[in-house]
Amino acid sequence: MAEFFEMPQATPTMEFGTLGEWKKSEGDKLSPQDVIAVVETDKAAMDVEVFDSVVLLKILAADGDEIPAGFPIAIIGQEGDDISALMEQFASMEPGGAAPAAEAAPAPEAKSAPAAAPVAKAPAAPKAELNAGWTGPGYAGKPLDDALMETWGTFHVEGPKVRSSPLARKLAASKGIDVASVTGSGPNGRVVKADVEAYKAPSVSYGVAAPKADEIVRNSKMRKVIAGRLKESYLDAPVFFLTAVLDCDSLVAFRKDLNGQLAEQGLKVSYNDLTVAAVAKALRDVPEVNASWGPDNITRFGSVDVGVAVALPDGLITPVIRQADKKSLVQLAAETKDLVGRARDRKLDPSEYSGAGFAVSNLGMMQIDQFTAIINPPGSGILAVGALQQEPVVKNGELAVGWRMKVTMTCDHRVIDGALGARFLQSFRGYIENPMRIVVL
Repeated sequence: MAEFFEMPQATPTMEFGTLGEWKKSEGDKLSPQDVIAVVETDKAAMDVEVFDSVVLLKILAADGDEIPAGFPIAIIGQEGDDISALMEQFASMEPGGAAPAAEAAPAPEAKSAPAAAPVAKAPAAPKAELNAGWTGPGYAGKPLDDALMETWGTFHVEGPKVRSSPLARKLAASKGIDVASVTGSGPNGRVVKADVEAYKAPSVSYGVAAPKADEIVRNSKMRKVIAGRLKESYLDAPVFFLTAVLDCDSLVAFRKDLNGQLAEQGLKVSYNDLTVAAVAKALRDVPEVNASWGPDNITRFGSVDVGVAVALPDGLITPVIRQADKKSLVQLAAETKDLVGRARDRKLDPSEYSGAGFAVSNLGMMQIDQFTAIINPPGSGILAVGALQQEPVVKNGELAVGWRMKVTMTCDHRVIDGALGARFLQSFRGYIENPMRIVVL
């Protein structure tokens, strides 16, 4: 029996998902665990599978559509199933529980005619012919009642039917845009929500070069989640900052020797790997920093899990290295490389980018000397790492050149007091300035 296939809810907090790509076409036969589509959540692209042997009878959403969790995106069933009742039901549905589109659609058209000028009635025509011209959602194939016959001249639309998604039609109506004037980017030229959002009405030229049009960039699900969570963190947590300048002469020499030994195995350790390892050891030494604030208590995490900020084209994600203090440098480097690669491919499971007690954000490779970072909940601290560079320094009373790096720790004052944060940075400094301790301790 045919049924709706709904937008899955990948995480408890997911409200909407963006349909990234259909992997199957209408009429395709599907087996259990076949991937039917790719759905983009806040920070990952998720393969959506079917669990039974079915046929993809009808696709109800286009690539790029943002669909609420639990809203139909397709109809599945067995070959030959009648889907007319489901199509009629879908035509009257609105995401988020709004009034059925069939009831709301005629209103804008009916009000658009000038009040002073009576509307001329269209010539009488058979109802079947009128049905063919009416494209209002929920009315296709239905008999037109007397009221609709009387007002036919008001809302009858000449010309071919415009392929468009329900969300696109709703948005176009709210903006006063004729959906027929919008160029569709969906399958077979279908108009989707993004097309309506990006639509610009034609402008009249008077011989003066028009300025470059504003570019409308739709907020991705990831960007919306980042905005919400970091705004909450910024407004909720009373933070302060601690900055330290680290002597990295020994760190540079240590990494050079280490990578020389690892080269034969095709392995390599980065400065970021060494920084994360030093942070993990310092969190083990000062466990009070590896904690999270709660209304009634502070939770001190039993595991040293460190987040590593990774920049993506449309936002930021923080993969988590679990039990980072117990991993060797080679293990940590390999795991970080794997997590970063899959993060950039949007292939991380939600459990792999959540729950870090502390995080590291490194912009040193982009020649940023110093910056501050916003805490990523549920952690209470984050370390912003600046560029490692040579500077004039004083050694033994004489001017010399040395490798230096600035780091700034953002602390949630509800959990980390000034002295506690300073104690953590002292421990971190000890590992960076004496890197052999990272290996032996």
